[in-house]
Amino acid sequence: MVRSSTKHNKSSKSSADSNKIISDRQKKTSIKGTVGEYEAIAKLTRQGYYVAKSCDPACPFDIVIVDKNGKIQLIDIKTITYYKKLKGKSLKDKPKGSYKIHRSPTKQQKKLGIKLMMVDYDW
Repeated sequence: MVRSSTKHNKSSKSSADSNKIISDRQKKTSIKGTVGEYEAIAKLTRQGYYVAKSCDPACPFDIVIVDKNGKIQLIDIKTITYYKKLKGKSLKDKPKGSYKIHRSPTKQQKKLGIKLMMVDYDW
């Protein structure tokens, strides 16, 4: 009995420690990415595409879309992000679009013909 109780306490402690591995910023970023992906999937579905989502987190694309003529495209969905500061200066007074962080496909994505789809998400 004592051993199972001790074992239970250890697993609870390691579970609590593993929750600290992911920061609040990482959680927020992950949520933005997930919401952005599903917004893009909904939009493409409304436009008449068939959409399949990748289940491999290391996959260089997020979704595969197929139009009504059978044309297949691989898409990596990126949430648009903005600089908060640029060279030490605050950008709060500037229009939002003027300080967007540029994203470009990786070498592997270029080789495979994967297109980036940018999704704007505002908290």
